[in-house]
This record gives sequence, structure tokens and C-alpha cells, in this order.
Amino acid sequence: MAEAQQQQQDEDLVLSFFPDPPPFFRHFTSENQERLKKIEQETATDEDDKSNSNHGSKLSAEHILALPTELRYLIPPEPPVDNEEFKVFGEAAKATGSDVFTKNMEFISHAIKEEGVLPEWTYEQLFPTTTSDPNISSTPATLDRQSYLFRFLRSILLSYISLLGIVATDPLSSAKDDQIANILTMVTNIHALINEYRPHQARETLIVKMEEQLERKRKEVEGVKRMRERVREVLHGFEEDIPGKKDEVMVGNALEREDDNNKMGQRDMWQTLDELLA
Repeated sequence: MAEAQQQQQDEDLVLSFFPDPPPFFRHFTSENQERLKKIEQETATDEDDKSNSNHGSKLSAEHILALPTELRYLIPPEPPVDNEEFKVFGEAAKATGSDVFTKNMEFISHAIKEEGVLPEWTYEQLFPTTTSDPNISSTPATLDRQSYLFRFLRSILLSYISLLGIVATDPLSSAKDDQIANILTMVTNIHALINEYRPHQARETLIVKMEEQLERKRKEVEGVKRMRERVREVLHGFEEDIPGKKDEVMVGNALEREDDNNKMGQRDMWQTLDELLA
């Protein structure tokens, strides 16, 4: 008996691999929706609330708390504010999106501080975010990213050469940390500039994928056309192999030739009459 119960429990575990849905899904019925709609219309204070009752609940907090439990689940929560943080799989997020690059820079700064290397380093953006006109924001057309990338690369090379000179003369000099911080700042700025090419990369990747899909569809269409011609040839061969079909074809051709000869004779007769009457 115990073994049978254990086997049944094991089967239940296998069958319930996915979790059960939340129990309140049973409250989403047409009857409950009609009840909630009537309550909203009764508690509406003006015509605007009545007209907008279908677009969302206009009930106050007191009215919502006074509702039956099965009707409270039908009222969706208020959407979060743009700057309000909420958790998604344990990670903080915002409705406007999260700045992943800034978080990465904060993580790098925190990590090197824990290691005791460059405890005062923080990310500093060295390329402009706006043009000379403060009313015009920089766009891919106004910001020459390639020029700034070359500048940062040359500066990194010069800073590295300077760092080698400092280490060769005085390895314990504080100027060494300054040069390392400068190199790290320029490397992170290069990383930030390269990240701004990602929308262009995504667009070009999408274009390539669509072109590949279009070419594949064209090849499929050409294959269908070739198969159609082959089927026609096979059917034509079957038609020629039918007994008596050749005789019918020959008779048809003979009738066509006879008709053509009659037309030629009539044409010659009318031409002769024209010559005599002339």
C-alpha cells in the first residue's frame, strides 16, 4: 500500500512539472466583469468617468477596498512612474529603461576600489554630448565618432609610453597611478563610443538577414517553376503515349493544312478576278 502511494506521488510530481496557475484567474469571468462595470458606473461622479469606465477603473482606494475579493483582482495596478524602480527577476529596473553602461562603469569602479587599485577612479565622459549650440543635441550626423576614437587611441599610446618611462625611473611614483587612471578613462570612453554604433550594426544586420531571406524565397520560387516545367514535360509525354492520340493529332494537323489550302485557293481566286475586272 505504501509503495502504491509513493508511486502515485512520484507520478504527480512528474505531471506537475510546471507550477499551477495563480488561483485568482478563476475570478476573470464575464459575470464579474459586468458586476465591476456596474459598480464603476454607479460610483462615477461625472459623465467623463462614465464614458471612460471601459478604459480602466476610476474607483478610489476606499471603493476598491470595499469591493468583494473576486472583483479586486479585476482591477489592474497603476503603472509605475518613469523614474520609479521596480524589481524584475530580482534586478532593479525602470519604465524608461536602465542605463546598462553606467551600471557597468559603477561596477568597474567598485571592483577596482575593492582591489585597492585606483580607489578614486570614476568614469568621466571625454567626448561631447552636445554640439556648440546648446539647443541642438548631438546626433550620428553631428558627432564625428571616428575622429574621437583616433584621438583616444593616440592618447592611450602616448600615456602608455609615459607610463613606461615613469615605471622605469620610479616604480613607486604616484604619477604611475595617474597615468593608469587616464588610460582606463580613455579605454572606457572608446567603449562608450563603440556602443553607439550598435543601432547601426543592428540595422545592417537586419538588412542582411532580410536580403538572405528574400534570396532564399526567390530560389524557392525558381525551384517551383522548374518543377512545374518538369511536370508539364512528363504530362506531355504521357499524352503522347496514349493509344490513338497520335492518330488524332495527325488528323487534326491534316485538317489544319486543308483549311490553309482552301484559304490560299480563295485568295488566289479573288486576286484573279481583280486582275480581270481591272
